Amino acid sequence: MSTEIDKKNNSDRDHKTHQKRRLKIPGVSNYRDLGGYQTLDGLTVKWGQLYRSGHLTNLTSRGLDIISDFDLYAIINFRSNFESARQPKRVLVGPKLIHLPIMDQANREMSKEIRERIQNKNYDGFIPDRLILKSYQQFPTDFNPAFRTFLHTVRDAGGKPVLWHCTAGKDRTGYAAAILLRLLGVDQSVIYQDYLLSNQYVNPINRQVLAAIIARGYKAYRMIRPMMSVQQKWLMASFESIEKEWGSFEAYVSDGLDLSSSDVEQMRNVLLE
Repeated sequence: MSTEIDKKNNSDRDHKTHQKRRLKIPGVSNYRDLGGYQTLDGLTVKWGQLYRSGHLTNLTSRGLDIISDFDLYAIINFRSNFESARQPKRVLVGPKLIHLPIMDQANREMSKEIRERIQNKNYDGFIPDRLILKSYQQFPTDFNPAFRTFLHTVRDAGGKPVLWHCTAGKDRTGYAAAILLRLLGVDQSVIYQDYLLSNQYVNPINRQVLAAIIARGYKAYRMIRPMMSVQQKWLMASFESIEKEWGSFEAYVSDGLDLSSSDVEQMRNVLLE
C-alpha cells in the first residue's frame, strides 16, 4: 500500500515540476525554466533565473507582457544572421539584447540545399544526422567565443534572470544549457534528461512544419524528420569534443570559457540554493 502511495506522490510531484518548468508563453515554443535541478553536492538550481526557449518572432502581445514581467537582465540570441533576418523577433525594452550568431554560413547553405532538393526531388546523399553531429562537435571549438560570451553574461547578471534562445531552442540553446548546468554541478544524466525534453516541447512547431513537408512526399519527410528532434548522441558528441580539444571539462571552463574558480563560485552562489 505504501509503495502505491509513494508512486502517486512521486507522480504528483513530477507533474507539478513539469508544469513549473515548461512555461506557456503565447507565440513561443520550448520556453522553460532550468530551476529545480539538483547538483551533485545537494544544492538546487533556483527557479526564475535561467530560461531557455525557441525564437521570439511570433511572440504575442500577451507573451510580451509575460516575459517583460520576468525582469530579464539579458536575452541572448544564438540564431545565425540568416535566421534572424528571415524571422526578426519582437523587441523587448529593458533587457540587454545580445546576438551571438552560430552556424551562420552553415545554416544559409543548408537551408538553400534543402529547398533545392525538395524542389528537384533529389534526396540522394543528404544525411542530416551527419551534418547535425558535426555541428555539435564544433560548438566547443569553432563557436566557442559565442558560448564564452553567453556564460560571461550569466556571470555578469549576478543572479538576475537571463533568457537564451535559437530557432527551435533545442540544439544551440540545448548545448548552452548543458554546459551551464554542468558548470553548476548538475549530474550528467540529468543534463541529458533536460536536453531531451525538447522532443516533447517543440512538438507543436514540428507538427506544423512536418505537415507542410509531408505534402511534398515521404522522401522529403524522411529527409527533414531527424532535424526536428534531438538525440542524446549529438550532445554526447559535444562533450567528447570538449575532452578532445581541451583535455577535460574543467580545462574547458578555465581555458576555453575563460572563467576562473572565483567566477564559478560566484555563479554557484547566486544560482544555487
